[in-house]
Amino acid sequence: MLHDRSALRVIADLLRSTGHLTEQVGSALCQDVETATRNLTLLQDIDLLAQRQVAIAEILESEDMAQSLANSRLEWIASAYRPANDAGGTASAQSA
Repeated sequence: MLHDRSALRVIADLLRSTGHLTEQVGSALCQDVETATRNLTLLQDIDLLAQRQVAIAEILESEDMAQSLANSRLEWIASAYRPANDAGGTASAQSA
């Protein structure tokens, strides 16, 4: 486990920045009604990617990562962490 808080902050900043850029790309694509209509599901996925990146950044910056994981505003993060935490193992990534 990384114990260097400054390294975690750098990673969090990069994730947050990437999340905001991802959000900007999605917003730009939504400006064209035809594009937005044809690609609604993909645009929702872009939004989800942005949300995940920002949520992971918040976890990395938190003082208590375990608490932050368990109480994440995105349910997929909290639900992936809970079973591993309960079993004393490691969390597995889940989609959606």
